[in-house]
Amino acid sequence: MTIKPSPLLRQDLAVLPLGQDLIVFSEEAQRILGLNPSAAIVLQELQKGTPPAEIQRKLASVTASSKEAEQWVSATLEALASHGMLNDSGPSDEFSTLTIPEDRWAADRVATMPPYAAFSPIAERYYRLLGTCALIRYSHRGQLRLVESVIGHLAVDATCEPTVIIDLVASELADGYLRTDVYRDREPVAYASRLSMIGPVVKGVLWQTAVNAHDFLFYIHAGVVGTSAGCVLLPAQAGSGKSSLTAALAHRGFRYFSDEVALIQRSDFRVPAMPLAICVKSTGWEMMARYFPNIAELPMHWRDDGKRVRYVPPPNSTNWVPAPVTHIVFPRHDEQARTAIHPISQSLALGRLMAECLALRQRLDHSIVQDLVRWIGEIDCYTLTFSSLEAAADAVTEVVGGRTPT
Repeated sequence: MTIKPSPLLRQDLAVLPLGQDLIVFSEEAQRILGLNPSAAIVLQELQKGTPPAEIQRKLASVTASSKEAEQWVSATLEALASHGMLNDSGPSDEFSTLTIPEDRWAADRVATMPPYAAFSPIAERYYRLLGTCALIRYSHRGQLRLVESVIGHLAVDATCEPTVIIDLVASELADGYLRTDVYRDREPVAYASRLSMIGPVVKGVLWQTAVNAHDFLFYIHAGVVGTSAGCVLLPAQAGSGKSSLTAALAHRGFRYFSDEVALIQRSDFRVPAMPLAICVKSTGWEMMARYFPNIAELPMHWRDDGKRVRYVPPPNSTNWVPAPVTHIVFPRHDEQARTAIHPISQSLALGRLMAECLALRQRLDHSIVQDLVRWIGEIDCYTLTFSSLEAAADAVTEVVGGRTPT
C-alpha cells in the first residue's frame, strides 16, 4: 500500500503489514523501518494529514495518558525523521554501496604500490571459497606459513580451475621488515607492511573477491551456524561476542558457516557457508582456550586496526549447501548482565538486521521488500544478553530446539 499525500510524510513511502506491526519503506532513501501498533496509529493519522498536536489529543482521549501520547508521537516522528521518511529530513546514514567494504580502503593502499612485475614463485596453492577458486603464488616462505595458518583449511588440489590469481610479492625494507604487495589478477589491491600482517590481509582479499563474485542480495555482519533444519543468524557489531558464541555453538556440534558473514542469496533468501577461520582477539584467547586448547600455539597476527589476533580453523567446516534461516538471535556480551534470551517482533528484528547490513547487491524496491517481509515473517527472532558463554550457548540451543546435526 502506498501512503497518501501528507504534508509531513515523503510521497514515496509504502507500508506492508508484518504480524501486528507495519513495515515502512522508502525507495528513494533506501530505508526500512518497523513500527509497532502504537506507532502504526500515529503513522495512519499522519497519513490523513492530522497535525501531531491533534494526534496527541486523540490518543490521550482514547488509549493513553497525555504524557504517553506525547511520547508515542515524538518517538514515531523521530524514527521517521532518522530514516529520511519525513519531507524535511534526510536519513541519518545511508545503506552502503553495492559491493562489500573492500572498495572503501583499497584506493589509498593501491596509490603507494608499485605496478605488478613478473616473479618466480617459491610455492603455489589453490583455495576455494564459495564459487571462487583462488590460485595464490608466494614469493617468500614466511608468507606461506602465516597465510596457511589463516586459510589453509580452504586448500584444494590443483585440479581446481582458478577464477582469480593472487600474487604475494615480498620486498625487504630498510628497517629489515618484510613488506608484501598483494596483486589480484596483476592489479594492486593491498599490502602488508610487516610479515605478521600478511595473514589478515590475504584473508580479506580472498573473502572480498569471493563475496563480490557471489550472487547475494544482502551482506549481513553476523555469525552463522547450521542445524538439521536450517541455520541460525547471530547479527551484531564488533565486540558483541558473536564470534565467541559462534565458536561455542560449533564446538557443541552446530555446523559452522561463518563467524562474521551472512550472505542472503538473491534467488531464495538462503545462506551459503562462508567458513573462514574463527578470528579471536587477544582479549578472548583465555576464554576460547576451553574450546580450542591449542589456541596459544597458533601463530599470532597483527590486523590493520592494531589488534593482535589468532585464527582458529573451523572445527567442522565443509561446503554445506545453502540453508534456510530458521532463527535470528542478536547477541550482546555484558560482563555485568545476567544471561537472558527474549523473543522480539519480526519488525524490530528486521530493523536491527538491516542495521548490520553492510552491503547490497542491488537497490531495494517494493518487490524486494515484499519478499523480505514474507521471509522474516517465518523466522523466530530473539535478543540475547550474556555474561557466560556457556549459558549463552545453552540459551540458543534451547530456543533452536536442540536441532543440531546428527
